[in-house]
Formats: sequence, structure tokens, C-alpha cells
Amino acid sequence: MKKTTLIIAALAAAAACSAGAAAIVPKAVEGAAPAAEILTVETREYCESVSGSGALMYIGQREITSSLPLVIEKYSVSVGDSVCVGDEIATVDRRSSAALIESFGQVKTLAIPASNIETALALIPEKITADCEGRVISTAPSGAAIQSGSAIASLAPGSDKDGLCVSAAISELDIAKIAVGQRTVITLAAYPGEEFTGTVTEIAAAARDRYNGAVLETVVDITITPDKPDERLKSGLSADVSVELSSPREICVAPYSAIGQDDAGEYVFVYEDGRSIRREITTGEEFADGAEIVSGVEAGELIFNEPEKLTKSSFIRVEDSA
Repeated sequence: MKKTTLIIAALAAAAACSAGAAAIVPKAVEGAAPAAEILTVETREYCESVSGSGALMYIGQREITSSLPLVIEKYSVSVGDSVCVGDEIATVDRRSSAALIESFGQVKTLAIPASNIETALALIPEKITADCEGRVISTAPSGAAIQSGSAIASLAPGSDKDGLCVSAAISELDIAKIAVGQRTVITLAAYPGEEFTGTVTEIAAAARDRYNGAVLETVVDITITPDKPDERLKSGLSADVSVELSSPREICVAPYSAIGQDDAGEYVFVYEDGRSIRREITTGEEFADGAEIVSGVEAGELIFNEPEKLTKSSFIRVEDSA
């Protein structure tokens, strides 16, 4: 919020005391009255959106995954190799994989149809094979623990000249809001502060489970095609996406420190004609620095910060150095 500095020679009463009445307040009362900061209600552009995360990949790229957490012993292929369906990709360290699975403690934390840990251990494969043909573009490190659903290796069709897209995971709680054709803003950790735009071009036909830290969640993958080629876009870069659900609109936002709440509801104190006047408000969207004001105040109006001061004191000192 932008601060507005005002020079007010008199005191403004906390409820409905006029400026004239405030002028006859004794100097001792004036000196003891708490100082009030005045803010301007501003507007910002807002667009309702759904967020997700994923990575850049080649169009048609496939990930070789496992429903079990695994430890890879050794890879049988290298980046750049071409593979066919059934070709061996890697061998599995079954003993280390078993220890990894047992560390989870409960089978319900695993993304597999097993009734107990013993059943899960019996499902550990000796090797990983390709379920499609393509060119190996990346592999996970040998000896690393790979969570269920994470890529053991990535295969891309065609050549390096094929286009890139973003594959992003959206929570099952939000996927009903997503539709093909929606505009999307893409941000990359590799280029902080830069924004790329794209369009949702595909929504996966089935959901999948993935780990978000130690929490197993259900997500649906969507494909986003960038609006234009950019040499900075490279396969494998992590990406955050914000899918826009509506057209941008102007909203009023007030900082949380200027919004009070009591049994009657939410309110602010507005500075008007030398007085502080309480206004009941309705809030909407919430942000890191404040909340949308749906009704009660308009853009450009002056409101008091820390409204609790006005409810606890008969007089408020508003000072200005302008």
C-alpha cells in the first residue's frame, strides 16, 4: 500500500468527532493521543488462476517410471542412445530398494496395489525396460533413491529440433477448473523474474499419484505449449505454471494491518472530512500483503492503519510533514 502523508493540525476523533470539536481538546490530551498512519486504498490487476509445477520436455517425450520407490544399480544406456520397446534401461539394486520401501513403514504410503510390505518387496523388479521407443535424453543418477512416479529415464521422439512443451502437475482439487485453450504464465527457476506465456493444449486422461515431500498426493498432468520459441527454453528445466481462469480485472486491496475484525465483522476506519469513520467491509481474495476489498471502500480513499488504535482511544493524532 502507498503511504499518504497528511498534515492535520487538529485531532480526528476515533468515531464521529468532528475536526472542530477536536480543536478544543487540551494540549495534554493532544500529546497523549496515539499517532495514526494513513494509507491509500490502491488497485491492482488480478486474474483468478490455478498453480502447478513441472518441467520443460520435448513434445511426445515419455518418462520411464516405477510404481515402487527404487534404487538404480547401473544404467544400460547413455544419453543420446536410441532404444526400442523392451530394451533394458537399467538394473535395480533390489536390496537397497527393499530397505527404501521398508523405511516407509506402511504400504498405504506406496503408490502400488499391495496389501502389505512383503507383497511390495516381492514386486521389486530386477531390471527396468523401455515401454516405448525413442532417444534417451536424461537419466536419474545411479545409486540414487527414485520415488514412485519419478523419472528413471526420459525418452524423446525425433530430433533436438522438435518443439518443447511444459508438463505440469495440477492437484485433483483444481483440475476441474482447467480447460484446453486457457492462457498460462510460465516461470523458470533458471531465469528468475522472467515470464513466458503459453496455452494449455492437453489434459491427461488419467490421474496419478506423486510425492510432494513426504505426502502422497493425486495429480493430473497437463501439457502447455509455449506461445513462441525461445532459445532459453531447454528440456529438463523445472517450471512453475499459473493457468489463468478468467480475464484480468482491477480490484481494491488493503493491507491486513488496516483491516479490523470484531463480532460485527470486518471493518476499516476511513479518513473523511477531518474525521475517522468506521466502514463495514467485505473481503475477497487474499494475498501475501493484503486482502481484496469487495465492498465498503473504493480506490483512492484514505484509511487508517492499525484500526485497533481508533477503537481504544477517544482521539487520534494525525501528523503530516508535507
